[in-house]
Amino acid sequence: MSQKNCAETVDRVQTGVARGMLVCGVTYLILLWEALTEKGRLNEILDFAAIIGSALTVIVTFVSLWPVIKQKLTGKVLVQNEPESFVSGAMLASFKNGWIALTLTLVVLLGTTKFLDSLALPLKFYFVLLFAVAVLSASISFFWLTRDDDLEGLEE
Repeated sequence: MSQKNCAETVDRVQTGVARGMLVCGVTYLILLWEALTEKGRLNEILDFAAIIGSALTVIVTFVSLWPVIKQKLTGKVLVQNEPESFVSGAMLASFKNGWIALTLTLVVLLGTTKFLDSLALPLKFYFVLLFAVAVLSASISFFWLTRDDDLEGLEE
């Protein structure tokens, strides 16, 4: 494989992982919504949507990681260690942004502890919330950083 194809493979894998993270984050938002609704038809629909979201997360992530999995299983090196691409840099930056969003969310939660205690929500709710914030902020940040904003046209 040529070096360009290797870089494209890495970019596709990382973009696919970000898609999986986005689907996962939306699924966790559905779980939060489900936790806040009373038992009934809407709760059942949200439960089903969460199951579908979980399955989609696994499928999207697996399909995205397949080139790497295949490489590990066959022992063939499809992707050489290469200098960091723009997409790789965006992935690292998006993880940093996700960490910042997670930290800010923790600060807000800690600052509103008395109010949150009065809501009497289970502890699991807050863990799901934190995970949703982490994966959604990282994936949205990735797609924001890699968006096509027509700046290349301005450079010419």
